[in-house]
Amino acid sequence: MSLQVEISEPEKYSLTGKRVGIDVGVADLAILSNGLKYPSFNSSYFEKKAKVWQRKYARRRHLAKLLVLQDRNKRVLCPRSLESFTNWQKAQKSKAKCQAKAANQRRDYLHKLTTHLVKQYDVIAIEDLKTKNLQKNHHLAKSIANASWRMFRQMLEYKCEWYGKKLIAVDPKNTSRICSKCGYNSGAKPLEIREWICSKCQTKHDQDINAAVNILHKGSTKLNGQGLAMVTS
Repeated sequence: MSLQVEISEPEKYSLTGKRVGIDVGVADLAILSNGLKYPSFNSSYFEKKAKVWQRKYARRRHLAKLLVLQDRNKRVLCPRSLESFTNWQKAQKSKAKCQAKAANQRRDYLHKLTTHLVKQYDVIAIEDLKTKNLQKNHHLAKSIANASWRMFRQMLEYKCEWYGKKLIAVDPKNTSRICSKCGYNSGAKPLEIREWICSKCQTKHDQDINAAVNILHKGSTKLNGQGLAMVTS
């Protein structure tokens, strides 16, 4: 017996005539070229609870091991096994539940955000970041994982395809160095510098918004090079 399931095509979102560049960050997950910023999901509540249960788990399991060893040394008739102590197993399950809740809520947040972006914009330009390489930097790895850059991009990719929108990944080189107003490359800047003034045209920039505008510029160039019409912002 075989079953056939008819899957309907996702309904295309109506075109808005808007385009946007998106720079991803840690405190703010998505910084848009129009100045809007969307924060990263805050998982600190669940992380703290998971750490509490991790400590309880370690303490309870250690105590259970000592009691098992004690029974063996005393050569009791029915020595207890590690699995016979349920309190450390309960702590382990509670820790896993906290981690699962954090993951589920993060995924839900990303779904809502990416759906909103795909509804709002016909063309979305993002940086073609290699998150695996970035996560080799141990100082950034945890922050990048929490921000979920990879999942954010994956959701944008399939939703743009589903709903008839365009996602363009561009080379991230110099997006944070070039003045989006005059094109002058002012060189690398420390991560703690959030605002700067172009030494050539004196335009004051928000570091992330300026990068997002440059990403949009690159996306426009790439899209035009493919011979496709570019919608107006």
